[in-house]
Amino acid sequence: MSSHLRSLVAFDLDGTLLRGPTTCELLAQPLGRLPEMRRFEALSSEHEIAAARLEMARWYHDHPVEQLCAALESATWAPGAREGIRLLQQGGVEVVIASITWQFAVEWLARPLRVSRVLGTQLDSAGRVTHVWPRDKARWLRKVSSELGVPETRIAAVGDSSSDTDLLSAASLRFFVGLGSAPPLAAVSHRPDGNIEAIAREVLAAWAV
Repeated sequence: MSSHLRSLVAFDLDGTLLRGPTTCELLAQPLGRLPEMRRFEALSSEHEIAAARLEMARWYHDHPVEQLCAALESATWAPGAREGIRLLQQGGVEVVIASITWQFAVEWLARPLRVSRVLGTQLDSAGRVTHVWPRDKARWLRKVSSELGVPETRIAAVGDSSSDTDLLSAASLRFFVGLGSAPPLAAVSHRPDGNIEAIAREVLAAWAV
C-alpha cells in the first residue's frame, strides 16, 4: 500500500462486527429487560426510539458502567472481525466504528481491538441522552476523514442494514454484509454474512499500488 496516502475504514457495530444478539439486548438481559428490549428493537420512528432510549437510561441508572459492560463479554463477533481489523491496522489503515447504540458500550467493545475513534449515543451521569441517528454516521465519517487528511478515494465502509445507507454513501469502497437487499447505492459489494477478514483483504487489495 502506498505510504503517502492515508486510508480509513468505518464499520457499523450491530449486525456487522457483531452477529447475533445486539449490544442493547446483551445489556438488557442481566437486568431482566430482554423482552422489553426486543420490543424496542422493532421500533422504527425516531420519536419512539428516543423514548425507548430514555427508558433504557433508567434501567442503567443504578448500575456502574463496568457492571453493565460485563454482559458484553458474551457478544458474538462476526467471523474474522478481530483478524480483519488487525490486518487493516497492520496495513496502516485507520479503523473506526460508527454506531447508533450506546457510546459507553461501543468504547468498551472497541478497546481490545485498539480502535480509539468511535461514534455512539451518549448517556451522561444525569441520565441525559445525546442521540445518534443513522444519518449522523456519514457526517461523523466525513469529519474524521477530514481531520485525518484522508482523501475520499481512500474511505471504505461496511454495514449490514438500510440504516447504514448514509454511512456507505460517505465511502468510495462500500461493503454490505446484511442478508437482505443491499442499499440502492452505486458500487456496493454485497457479502451476505461476510467474513470481515476477507473484506479487509479486499480493501487492502483495492488500495494496493
